[in-house]
Amino acid sequence: MKWYPYGHDFGNAEIGGVTTLANGQMLSRSIPTAFTKADTTALRGLGVDTTNSLILRMNDEEISYAIGELALEQYAEPWTGHGFIQRYASTYSLRGLLAVAASLIPDLECGLYVITGLPAETYIKNMNMRQTIKKALDGSYTFTLDGGYSWRTIHVEVALVVMEGAGALIAYGDKTTSKTAESAVIDIGGRTTDLYVARGQVPQTEYCKGKPLGVESATQILMDTFEGRFKRPLSRLEARTIMHAYASHGHLTYPDFTAYGKSIEPGHVERMVKEAITQVGTDIVSFVASTWRQSDQGAVAASFKPVLNIGGGVYYFYSLLKEHIPHLAQTADPLHANAYGYCTLAARLLTRKYQSYMTEEKNDAKGS
Repeated sequence: MKWYPYGHDFGNAEIGGVTTLANGQMLSRSIPTAFTKADTTALRGLGVDTTNSLILRMNDEEISYAIGELALEQYAEPWTGHGFIQRYASTYSLRGLLAVAASLIPDLECGLYVITGLPAETYIKNMNMRQTIKKALDGSYTFTLDGGYSWRTIHVEVALVVMEGAGALIAYGDKTTSKTAESAVIDIGGRTTDLYVARGQVPQTEYCKGKPLGVESATQILMDTFEGRFKRPLSRLEARTIMHAYASHGHLTYPDFTAYGKSIEPGHVERMVKEAITQVGTDIVSFVASTWRQSDQGAVAASFKPVLNIGGGVYYFYSLLKEHIPHLAQTADPLHANAYGYCTLAARLLTRKYQSYMTEEKNDAKGS
């Protein structure tokens, strides 16, 4: 049985996973943070191909759970865990980890050496949460993802729980900076904006803050504005489609909508989403500026290098932040930046663990 390094990012809006295969290839995947109980028989009756959907059922449970896109498409109010800080140590976090990992790794049985993260403020203020997460995720799990056609077994061992932001610096930080230099990360997710600053590898708590502002904040403003203007609500899936169209910068078109039989101009929808993003983006800029202000002349993060912008919010708010932090940089894969770093560190630790094990085996052989 092979063990894989694995980075698990249980975000407010997206569950991200990154692993490294035997050939060194790094694979990543993100799915919406959405769960709901699923009746596989009923779904098949509706023509849903359950063999290609993420429908997870543990071998010791009777209930199946639709995860990700299927949960959003088929159910009006899926579980998202918004505002529930214990979600990082919940069975939903475990199900999300297993579902994403199994969709990346073909092995019917394997082990995952996992590193995951917590928002900076939660990490600092709730030290017990790290052990609670390890206790919730560690173990051996047999489950099916395809409605019971085939079964998988994954053995999970949590190596570390670190601060979100640390992962991005491991993956994309400037290796040439001195140990006294301060590196920074602005992580904008679905529901929160988290700031992380480290000197060397030591977090600087005065600069590590979080605020409930993110892509979902703008999405909610869009939904409220749309309903107020057209007197009909947008579903979460419709709103998500609009936000993705905006983030694509022209690669995706805005969907066609009607209200009471009348078509709604895509340009009108585009103006609404731009207003929502500008409003939330201005609040995010204000939060960053007030937390990282370094002089009375308004210098923001002037001494930090690098300053990385990561998370799904990069596609919406990066340009607004760049106006105030000229040396702000975005990573090659903002959505998986933390998970890439987690996986990179997990791979190093897994190698050390294997080498230590082999040394002990040799010593035992010599002793016998």
